[in-house]
Amino acid sequence: MNSNILDTILKERSFKNEKSLAITRLIIFFIPSAVDFLSFIGFSSLTLFKPTLLSLFINSLLLSISLITLILLYKKIYNESIKLFIIVCDYSIIAFALNFDPTIPREGSLPYWTSFSAAIFLFVLNLLRYSKFTTIFSGIMSLLLYIGICYNLPSDANVDLPRMIVVLIIFIFIGYLITDSNMKMMKEANTKTLMERYLPPQLVNELYNKNANIEPGGKNQIVTILFSDIRNFTSISEKISASEVVSFLNLYLSKMTEVIYSQNGTIDKFIGDAILTIFGAPIQNEDDSIRAIHTALNMQKNLKNLNKEKLFFEKEIKMGIGIHTGEVIAGNIGSDKRLDYTIIGDNVNLCSRIESLTKFYPCSILISESTLQSIQNLSKDEFLIREVDTVIVKGKTKPIKLFEVLDYSNELEKEKIENLINEFTNGLNFYKEKKFNESLNIFSKLTYDELSKFYIERIKGFQKNPPLEWNGVYTLDHK
Repeated sequence: MNSNILDTILKERSFKNEKSLAITRLIIFFIPSAVDFLSFIGFSSLTLFKPTLLSLFINSLLLSISLITLILLYKKIYNESIKLFIIVCDYSIIAFALNFDPTIPREGSLPYWTSFSAAIFLFVLNLLRYSKFTTIFSGIMSLLLYIGICYNLPSDANVDLPRMIVVLIIFIFIGYLITDSNMKMMKEANTKTLMERYLPPQLVNELYNKNANIEPGGKNQIVTILFSDIRNFTSISEKISASEVVSFLNLYLSKMTEVIYSQNGTIDKFIGDAILTIFGAPIQNEDDSIRAIHTALNMQKNLKNLNKEKLFFEKEIKMGIGIHTGEVIAGNIGSDKRLDYTIIGDNVNLCSRIESLTKFYPCSILISESTLQSIQNLSKDEFLIREVDTVIVKGKTKPIKLFEVLDYSNELEKEKIENLINEFTNGLNFYKEKKFNESLNIFSKLTYDELSKFYIERIKGFQKNPPLEWNGVYTLDHK
């Protein structure tokens, strides 16, 4: 791709400006042409001097070029060369009129001021293009027009020509500064608009201050990925109308977006009711994984509040969240017409698999070992986390350790969960050592815990059909 997305937006804006300018030129040149024609046929006497055939010919040239320009624009047959040719034509016709139109006075200081006004008029007209190159080009043409016309005028007029040329140069310089300022504001506005599609508002200014460029391409980056999905949403949504499904999703996604943005997460995409969120791209911080876990906990809290309202469903809606930390390619990926800021790589797929395991294990938030390791040196004690299992997911050969993040609302509840984690960990250690009876005894005392009940059923299955080889790793044959 030869140009970035901002260049594309500016080109589209420039093309729209050309259309607006073409219409403006046509109106501006049509009004005096109509007045000249009416004066020429004697219908009115609005002009100081009666127009001649040459005056009407010049008017018709200006109108014709304006009309042809408009037609070319609407047919999208327009480029920089045509634009410059039209600018040259405008200046040439005005120069011809100033030199040869008999209705334009050529005595005293009046022609100097007429030429000065014509040069400024054409320059201001071209400022509507919002192009620095066009501004410079039309500025040079205005200077050449004024100096060229004044060169052929009588020198006995009481006019300070050098000073007027300096004034014209100053005027052109101010016009260039205005154009440059407008171009910068357009780039800033479009940059922020693009960023706000992906990022929380509080990050936009930070990225802008670092001169971030939303352009095609990507780079390898360590990020923490959060993938969330509503359990069995397809079957649940069949019980309500399509409009209610849309209303619910808008409400649900809005609430989850607020949570994600509050932790400076970057929303990669919405996939129906699923959300793919990134922490660590485009801006990387040490606490990316911590903020991802906080986001997961707060998302679950928001869902509980939404369930209490029972606006759409009587049955409680559940959500699974998977979190994984690893290297991905992060950047704007797509075509020259459509770009998405996204992440790609094996770790994205692995995070999706971890999230899908919340359907298999009775855990609402699962994180990988790499995410756990990333928070150990920062704030491990901030969360209550227990090991769930070591598994080989379908399509992979290397085992991964899974951990559950448990939430609590007060110190008493925290203490109970800490005791549960200690007891469960003892049972899991016996399980890994293939001491199923000892493991079963511990899990049987934790029947209030869904994950312990899950292991009770698994161990009973192993007791009936003992595994031939055992290393404590469970292999999944489904996604």
